[in-house]
Amino acid sequence: MSLSAYLPSLIMFAITVGFVSLCFLPASFERQSKLINFYWVGFWLFLGLIAAISGATQTVLLAGVDASFLSARLQTAASLCFVIFVMFAWVRLSGAALVTGVRRVARYRRAPASWV
Repeated sequence: MSLSAYLPSLIMFAITVGFVSLCFLPASFERQSKLINFYWVGFWLFLGLIAAISGATQTVLLAGVDASFLSARLQTAASLCFVIFVMFAWVRLSGAALVTGVRRVARYRRAPASWV
C-alpha cells in the first residue's frame, strides 16, 4: 500500500497527539495548595485521556480497522471515571471549605469582645 492510503490516518494521529499535548500542558502548572493541585492535575489528565481515546478511535477507523466496540467501552469507562473523580473532588473540596468556615466562626465566637 502506498503512503497516500494512510495519509488521513497520519494527519488524524498528528492532530490527536497535538490536542492531547495541549490538554496535558495546564497540568504542568503547579498550584499552591497540594489538595487543589492534585485535582487540577487529575482533571487535565482525565480530559487528555478522553481526548486520546476519541482520537485513537478516529485514527484507527480512518486506517480501515473497525474498533468501535472496544473504543465505545473505553470511552464509557473513562467518562464514568471522570464523573466519579469530579464528584469526589467537589464533595471533598466543599467539605474542606465548610470545615474551615465552621472553625473560623467558632474561633471568632470565642474571641474576646475587645477584638471586634
